[in-house]
Amino acid sequence: MSTPTSKVRLAMTVFVAVVLVIGATATAVRWALLPWALGAALRAGGASEITYDVQRASPWRLQVAGLGFNFEALKFTAASATLERRHWWTPSLGRLSVKSAKVDVDLNRLTAATPPASGSGASAATPNRIPLEEISFDGQVILHAGDELSQALVVAFAARAVDKDTWRGEAKATAPGLELGVEASYRLAGQELEFHSTAVRLELQPWQKWLEHWAPLPGGPWEFTGALVGEAGGTYRDGKLAARGDFHLRDTRVTNTGLGLTAEGVEGDIDVADLTQLLARQATVRAKTVTSGKIVLSDLMAQFSRTESGRFDVAVLSARALGGTVSVEPFVYRLGETGVEAVVRAEDIQADQVMALTQDLPARASGSLSGRLPIRYDESGLRLGTGWLGLKPGASAEIEFHASGLLTAGTSPKSPSYAVLKKVEDGILKLKVTELRLDIRPPNAPGTRTAQLHVVGAPVDPAVKAPVTLDLNVNGPIESLINLGMKSGASFGTKP
Repeated sequence: MSTPTSKVRLAMTVFVAVVLVIGATATAVRWALLPWALGAALRAGGASEITYDVQRASPWRLQVAGLGFNFEALKFTAASATLERRHWWTPSLGRLSVKSAKVDVDLNRLTAATPPASGSGASAATPNRIPLEEISFDGQVILHAGDELSQALVVAFAARAVDKDTWRGEAKATAPGLELGVEASYRLAGQELEFHSTAVRLELQPWQKWLEHWAPLPGGPWEFTGALVGEAGGTYRDGKLAARGDFHLRDTRVTNTGLGLTAEGVEGDIDVADLTQLLARQATVRAKTVTSGKIVLSDLMAQFSRTESGRFDVAVLSARALGGTVSVEPFVYRLGETGVEAVVRAEDIQADQVMALTQDLPARASGSLSGRLPIRYDESGLRLGTGWLGLKPGASAEIEFHASGLLTAGTSPKSPSYAVLKKVEDGILKLKVTELRLDIRPPNAPGTRTAQLHVVGAPVDPAVKAPVTLDLNVNGPIESLINLGMKSGASFGTKP
């Protein structure tokens, strides 16, 4: 008959054996299930077409090669991926390290994708815990937009769980002409992501085609050199992404061969309220000089906003030009329109510089002019609307004509004024003008009349007393008298 001591010893021996069997069984099960857990985790995250080749599997380490899967607009491949666990008995998969990865991103599909619906249904489908402690990634992200645009980014990413509900990470992406750094935190319970940039720098010239694709400008194509720097940040909550940024143009040069335009010394500050739609609350652009044909602008400043997709609200556009200042009244331009319409105001521009923009006019002039001219510029060229240009009250100018018969036509050679008028129209006597107004497309004029010029003055020589009043009509397109030296064939609107 067994003693109590021997019974206890037997019971202890059996208990230890059972524990060892259970431990060995659990170890074997976890060893076998770890590769399955990797696939399950990827499927839980929404991945499809998952492939990998297990190279090594133990309770503490899983190493796979040829990892690949698809996720919506992303196609992922990696040369190797490793899961390392400190303790085999914990539910965590440990640290995930992905090496030599390649991620193909179709940006057109990504931006066209409908955001996930908010609400309890969407939240319930999201796991309340990521079964990992750390994630690290290095490789390339290949951006695609359409059939022509493709660019590889070198990307490094690391993230770690700081508690059961929160992950924090940082990423860095580089490419020719691009440096981008981001820090972010993610809360699992609320599916909330917060992020901000640590570095943003974009060289414009290497990324010119991408800029034209995502933010086409009217009258393109445009060519840019210089840099865009700034900072950005945002959140992802309730299935909605909200992101904004402040960006700055530096040392920029802009050219447009179609318009014959070159802008030098361009600087700018852009407050983007919505990065997903590229909506700008306010943008201010300055340029030292802008040359377009014969026109040279200096100290140009423009302020505009983009309050809805494809719409630009220009609040301020002004510059020094033609010896005075020119500005544009506020106007709206929408992408896809076939031209640009605006109202130009001129203050104290010099008559001789204005005359230099004309062709075949038999006159020279000096003095300060002001005016208001509606214009339209499109593929067919420049068209002037109903406006005016002339002297301010109390101002004066000088005109030298070279047009025989301009003043004497219909005047008898025997008239007392004929000799003086003949000298004025032949350029022998200059005319001091006290009234001058050029009305462009006056409302009540006949259909073929495009301009009316009214001049009142007298010869500059005080010894000659002969007041002159001149009224001239221009029939036919007045634009034919203007030679801005700009190239024709400019196109407007978005690209097909």
